[in-house]
Amino acid sequence: MEPRSLAEVLRSAQLFWGLEPQHLEKLAAIASEVTWTEGQVIFREGEADDRLYLVVEGLVALEMYIPNRGRATILTAGPHEVFGWSAAVPVVGKKTASARSLQRTRAIAIDAGALCAACEQDHHLGYYVYRTLADVIASRLTATRLQLLDVYAVGKGE
Repeated sequence: MEPRSLAEVLRSAQLFWGLEPQHLEKLAAIASEVTWTEGQVIFREGEADDRLYLVVEGLVALEMYIPNRGRATILTAGPHEVFGWSAAVPVVGKKTASARSLQRTRAIAIDAGALCAACEQDHHLGYYVYRTLADVIASRLTATRLQLLDVYAVGKGE
């Protein structure tokens, strides 16, 4: 995919809606298109990964391992949604969940190290990206909390 069309695809994500065209061009320059087949593991919880992903088409299950229970899907990311946020937060360092494609999925992968550098270089870009990324992280924490409440509530009644 050409950088120009990558910028247009990036604009479709809520994370990037308010960015100026020059910022979208910067992001497109550090992004590439990736595809996964149905059931393919994209990354595993605890692994290092250096990319933030934007789903273009398809579905990705974000899963956590719960001791004595196994894997639980905490969220499903669909078109225009991002996942893999921990790559863009240097202090986290490792994936907080696993990701698996539920169907053939096409996505945009953004180099997280280059994203962090671009945000350091351009504070307007950095403020916008990290402010909206905080919303993504907060929504994932809420989804995880609700999923865990469901899992452990079921366990209490057994």
